[in-house]
Amino acid sequence: MRQSLLLALLLALLLAPVALAADGARRLPLDTWSFRSLNGSVRLAQTTVPGTSHTHLQAASVIDDPYARYNELEYRWVTAETWVYETRVDVATDDAGWSPRLVFEQLDGIAQVFVNDKLVAATRDSFLSYALDVSRELVRGSNDIKVVFSPALAFARQQAEKYPYAVLETQNFNVWAEPSYRSFIRKAGSDFGWDWGPAYATTGISGAAYLDLGLGDPEVTDLAVLQAFPVGGANLSAVHLTAKVSMDGKGLQYSSLTLGLSINGVHRVSKTVTNVFASDRSEEIDIQYVQSLLVTASNGRFNATKSHKVGIRHVELVQEPTSAGNVTGATFYFKINHVPVYAKGANWIPSDSFPTRVSPAKVKHLIRSAYEANMNMIRVWGGGRYESDLFYAECDRLGLLVWQEMMYPRDRDFLTLVDAEVRWQVKRLRKYTSIAIWGGNNENENMMEQFAAPGFMPPGQEFNRDIGVADYSKLFVDVMQPIFATLDPTRPFVDTSPSNGLYSVDPYVKRWGSVNSVAYGDVHFYNYASDCQASETFPNARFISEFGYQSAPSLASLNEVGDAADLSSFQEFWKFLKFRERHENGTAEMLRQMQRHFVVPFPFSDEAWLAVPFGSRREVRDAPEGFGFNVTERIDAYLYLTQIQQGLCYQSAIRKWRRGKHAALGMTMGILYWQLNDIWQGTSWSSIEFSGRWKSLHYFVKREFAPFMLSVHQPNASSVVEVYGVSDLDRDLEIELAYELRSTKSGDLLKTVTDSVPLRALESKKVRVFGVEELLSANETSCTATSCFVRVQCSSKAPAAADSALLCSDVHHFFAPFKSLELRTGRVEVVGVKASSSASRKAFDVTIRSGPFVALFVEVETASVAQGFWSESAFLMLPGETKVLTFTGFEDDTAGAAQLSAEAFQSSLHVRWLQKIYETSAAPSELA
Repeated sequence: MRQSLLLALLLALLLAPVALAADGARRLPLDTWSFRSLNGSVRLAQTTVPGTSHTHLQAASVIDDPYARYNELEYRWVTAETWVYETRVDVATDDAGWSPRLVFEQLDGIAQVFVNDKLVAATRDSFLSYALDVSRELVRGSNDIKVVFSPALAFARQQAEKYPYAVLETQNFNVWAEPSYRSFIRKAGSDFGWDWGPAYATTGISGAAYLDLGLGDPEVTDLAVLQAFPVGGANLSAVHLTAKVSMDGKGLQYSSLTLGLSINGVHRVSKTVTNVFASDRSEEIDIQYVQSLLVTASNGRFNATKSHKVGIRHVELVQEPTSAGNVTGATFYFKINHVPVYAKGANWIPSDSFPTRVSPAKVKHLIRSAYEANMNMIRVWGGGRYESDLFYAECDRLGLLVWQEMMYPRDRDFLTLVDAEVRWQVKRLRKYTSIAIWGGNNENENMMEQFAAPGFMPPGQEFNRDIGVADYSKLFVDVMQPIFATLDPTRPFVDTSPSNGLYSVDPYVKRWGSVNSVAYGDVHFYNYASDCQASETFPNARFISEFGYQSAPSLASLNEVGDAADLSSFQEFWKFLKFRERHENGTAEMLRQMQRHFVVPFPFSDEAWLAVPFGSRREVRDAPEGFGFNVTERIDAYLYLTQIQQGLCYQSAIRKWRRGKHAALGMTMGILYWQLNDIWQGTSWSSIEFSGRWKSLHYFVKREFAPFMLSVHQPNASSVVEVYGVSDLDRDLEIELAYELRSTKSGDLLKTVTDSVPLRALESKKVRVFGVEELLSANETSCTATSCFVRVQCSSKAPAAADSALLCSDVHHFFAPFKSLELRTGRVEVVGVKASSSASRKAFDVTIRSGPFVALFVEVETASVAQGFWSESAFLMLPGETKVLTFTGFEDDTAGAAQLSAEAFQSSLHVRWLQKIYETSAAPSELA
């Protein structure tokens, strides 16, 4: 249904190759440069761009992997250096009609560009593409080009010191670069460290570089198709498409151009445009809705065309007053093609501190992973980077919506820079159907509440909210909002997230106030002190655009950046893991959650380990010596348990908010969790590790984001159990339910109740209520809260299509914490592996079988392949149950799963489950 909503129809716009000048190529690539530090301490005779300071040095073996061990600190000198790129290019013409431009698709950092020792540009924005006029500097013959990058941290600090008043910003824990003053430089904020990532502040020519001689025929430099629908119209066939064609026509000797549009191969519309030859000329042509579109620009001597696929979609952000049930305030949800959509997705952060290392395969894998987990929206977080065209094209292809944030002092120079940046990025990205909403920033309005809180400001300073509001309004309301209204009026714009939404769109009037209000707009929710498995912890909000809990990376991920010494003892491991934790008190918060529910497989049961007041600036203490256990097994068990606990936290929250679609429960219509991906191998909120390996959380999310789900709920540990059916499907269902009471030890079936319940399209509904005492006592075995659990199985049929069954995942409800359950260790083993493949992926079917007892949170891992995912993980197995799991490798992977035989893959497999990891922290008799 996601694709039918977003990609119902495609418009094909065909692409012609770049024209060639009579005397050679129009563009001369500038791929090879020398690279040196200004002080002369480092000189590389040759390096290749795109790249940055760290990647060049690593490629030349001057430094090792910056992510390895403690190299973030070892390589601080790289960040502090001034770096110089130099190259030479021969030009064979200096004709009077030429118009050469030196093009840098991205310069990451503060740069000065010289041609033949003449300064042609001083750039300050990493999010702009630069086309520099070098007609006066360039000569026939040999030309020297130099780019000098200043240290980003030093520049930001200088700008902050010159500003008339302090512009406050949060400072991240355990980050060497703080205070970074990152607000004063247009560069990814996360480059200076965040609470999930390191600080490298790398600089360099991070996009393609070339010399455009401006010879030959003109080009279509950009094509965007904007969609407009009649007000209140429900008929998508009434859409009007506006084709915005930008031309670069310098050097052309003609004064008119014909734009021809063909619909389904038949010529329908043509328009002659005069004076088209100024660079970046835009022309608009309105046409009615079609299935395919061909745009061709021609003057009789040449044809210039550009292609882009566009899906017809109408997007609306609905913010209407409501007083349904006990709910007051306003709605906040999306309608796509006039259908209400429950947004299910995650927040996207930069997938590497060094963007030139991010491969197309990695981008495709991450987006595919979101799609496979039943997501329909990705929020590109405003503290990182605007993503590549490939990212948005993949979202278009898979039908994923994108909440795109902009990536801010208010002096004239800064506002001018932001204006140019936003215009450039909107023009670049508006052609992508997947973008559903533009966002001005992440949490900037929310920061004013944080700065005003007692104890936040340094001694002797007070936060001036009047200045804060004035700065905020000038940038996001006065400068940015009109740009979006002009360049892309077809999509909604929110100036910040979270927010209370708007009183009015036209004129644009904000609803100021606490952005933590659950009655309006979207919220960000983080609460580490309360029990994350209690649904009462989570607010009845309209739309949750951020929430989350941390987990540690897997042992396989830590092995990618650690060495044997880092796992040689508990002390070394703890030191290594703490270094990669950037959220203050994060480790203590994870341990508190785990201790509520599990036997923690490290010596954390001693209260002295957790004698740290919540919210203090201290961390969990270093480990004592001499525990006498297998260190690697304990480490693996601990890391596994952090990921299972994280998955359970998100499971509880998602179930609460998906039930909350019901008017009486909050009218919740969106969940975007923090966060989808990782920037390095460290402790974070992610569901996918840096390598691409899915954490346990991602499998939990896949189940909880399914189009139809069951939610079993025991409110406030009360005496009743409530069962909800939640559907995001656009058809009515008839649900067949089977409630099973089973033994936690043997898995024996003690009682079964069946039910049949109707559920309307897009409905959330309470379908059954059980009394806990009734459930546990209504059998001869005298169940207790620790000896029995409930398993719910379901299937559903659409009444109009009885043969189309829809299965949902089994749901299990336990009446006591897992640490209190009566369990047996048992076993789970791999009994067979068979290789399978598709056109672009290698896959393995793995058969596993459980032993005589219930096994909780079963996971199968491969030590050989990080780049892939399982069809299912972190699941419960009943005694004697057989499951077939499929492991799917990266698309077009040539180095991982594709190189393994079934036998080699089987030998790499490792199976674990809760009771097995308990063996590392309890005697067998304790599990009897």
